Amino acid sequence: MQLSDSFTIAANKQDVWSVFMDAERLATCVPGCKEIQTVSPTKYDAVMEVKIQFMTIQFKATGELKEAVEGEELNVEMIGQPLALAGLFRNRLKLQLVELEPLLTQVKYEMDLQMTGRLASLGEILMKGTVKKSAAEFAQSVQGLFVA
Repeated sequence: MQLSDSFTIAANKQDVWSVFMDAERLATCVPGCKEIQTVSPTKYDAVMEVKIQFMTIQFKATGELKEAVEGEELNVEMIGQPLALAGLFRNRLKLQLVELEPLLTQVKYEMDLQMTGRLASLGEILMKGTVKKSAAEFAQSVQGLFVA
């Protein structure tokens, strides 16, 4: 499943970049992130919970910063496994920051989410709605970090 979208943040690009490079701070904006542990400067482990219409799924996941162009773009890969279902997911995220004005930054993202096993059997339509809703909540939470 592929998704792409963008949102704007009322802050300069460097301040926005610093949030995206701080996994623990960013985790506070991720819907359903219950805990996060930094393993290295480019790798982290997380426990997440995702609510899908009729059930809640808990995951253990590992995220890794694959590539970064300072202040401009980053590529992250997250691999996770549900605690109570067979299967796994892999999410590749490409994020770009664009300075629209000195205090207005656009965050563009492309997401490629792949699922296997029972997780995949829940259906792309069901998952797509949940992922879109979570992405909107995430954007709103990140924007909230910059509200004075």
